[in-house]
Amino acid sequence: MIGVLLVFAGLGFCHTGQAVELLGSGKITFIENGWAGEGLTINYSKNGPAGCSAALNEFAIDKNHPAYKELVAIALAAYTSNADADLIVDPGVCLFGSRTRVISIRLKK
Repeated sequence: MIGVLLVFAGLGFCHTGQAVELLGSGKITFIENGWAGEGLTINYSKNGPAGCSAALNEFAIDKNHPAYKELVAIALAAYTSNADADLIVDPGVCLFGSRTRVISIRLKK
């Protein structure tokens, strides 16, 4: 019984309650490293949500994201192959250059 309660307590702490937004299929048109090493910026062929002062098609991946290396690899693969990708972003959460934060990237064939 205590184990079950601990699992439910852990799930409660893990759930952040964030409302993320999935941007439909598009192309990564531009990639640039953060000038101070803070992460990677992405320009996308579609606009994202309002809430950050950068252009609506500018996004950022924070170098402290737990999957930073994987996200960079996926972004580079999508860019170099001109493949379609979906961006999952966190509306209103602004990173360096006031760009919308990327949570995940889905690479498509």
